[in-house]
Amino acid sequence: MGSGAPRNGPPPQGTSVLDSFSVVGAGALAEALVRSLTDLGMTCRGVFARRLEKAQMLADSLGVSTSGRVEQAASTASDLLLIVVTDEAVSEVASIIGRQDVVLPVIALHTCGIHDYRVLEPLAGRGVETGSFHPLQTFTGPEDKTAFRGITIGMDGSARALGAAQHLAVELLAVSVSIDPQKRALYHAAAVMAGNHAITMLSTAGDLWELAAGNRQSFVDSLGPLTRQSVFNALEKGPESALTGPVVRGDVETIRRHLEALSDYASHLLPMYGAVLTETVHLAMRSGRLAPDSAVKLLDLVSEFLNREAS
Repeated sequence: MGSGAPRNGPPPQGTSVLDSFSVVGAGALAEALVRSLTDLGMTCRGVFARRLEKAQMLADSLGVSTSGRVEQAASTASDLLLIVVTDEAVSEVASIIGRQDVVLPVIALHTCGIHDYRVLEPLAGRGVETGSFHPLQTFTGPEDKTAFRGITIGMDGSARALGAAQHLAVELLAVSVSIDPQKRALYHAAAVMAGNHAITMLSTAGDLWELAAGNRQSFVDSLGPLTRQSVFNALEKGPESALTGPVVRGDVETIRRHLEALSDYASHLLPMYGAVLTETVHLAMRSGRLAPDSAVKLLDLVSEFLNREAS
C-alpha cells in the first residue's frame, strides 16, 4: 500500500487512494484499525475524536503525529476517512465533517453495524464516496496486528467505496460480505444474537447454576466444556445436526420439570426460556428428529406455564 504495491494486488479501478487514511474515533476498534493498516504500509495522517484528550492519547500511543477534534478531521486531506464511532454518533459526526469548508476525503467508510452507507449522506452530498465497513468481531483492546485475519466484514456503499472496502478486507486477510441496505437491521440483529445474546444466555445459565450448585465460581469449569463443544458442533456440523437434549427427544416431562423449577426459583426467566425453547422445537422439527405431535405437546406446555405466570 504505502510502497505503491499492495500485497494482494492493486486497488479497484479508480481507488489508487488507499495509501493514507485518517480515523475519527479513539476506541478499541479505531486502535485496531490503525495498528493493522499502518502495519500494511498505509500512513495514518490523523486521529480525531469528540474528546480531544482521547484523540491525543491514542495518537501518541500509536506514533501518529496529528490529532484533534472531529471538525478537524477533513483538514488532513486524507484520501480515506474511517469513521469509527458508535451507532448513535455516526450521523452527527458525518454532519459535522460535511459542514467544514475544506476539501473532503475521496472516500469515507463508517464501521457501525446498524447503519448502511446512507447515514453518511452529509458527506455524499458533497461528492464523497461513502460506504460501510463493519467487522463482525468484538474488540476490547488492545488488539494485535492480526486482529482482522479470518473475520468477516459486512459492507455496502457506492461502487467506488464498496471497492475500497473490499480491497481493505483483502489486505487485512478478512472476508467481505455485501449487505442489502434494506436488510441491514436483520444483519445486525443476527450479529448481536450470535455475540451479545450468547453472552447473556451464558450469564443466565450461570445464575441458574449458582442457584442449583451454590457456587458460581464452578460454572465455567463445569459447563464450559459443554458450551465449547456445543458451539463447535453447531459451527462444524450445522445446528440441526448438533442439537441434542430433551427437546429433540420430545421429552415433555423433563421440560415440565424445568418450567416448574423456573417458576419456583427464577420466574422472571420463564419468558426467555419459553421463547428459546419454542425456537428449539422448530429447530428440532427441521432436523427431522422431533415428531409433530411431540412438538405440539412441548409448545402447549410452554404456553400453559407462560399463561399461568401472566395471570
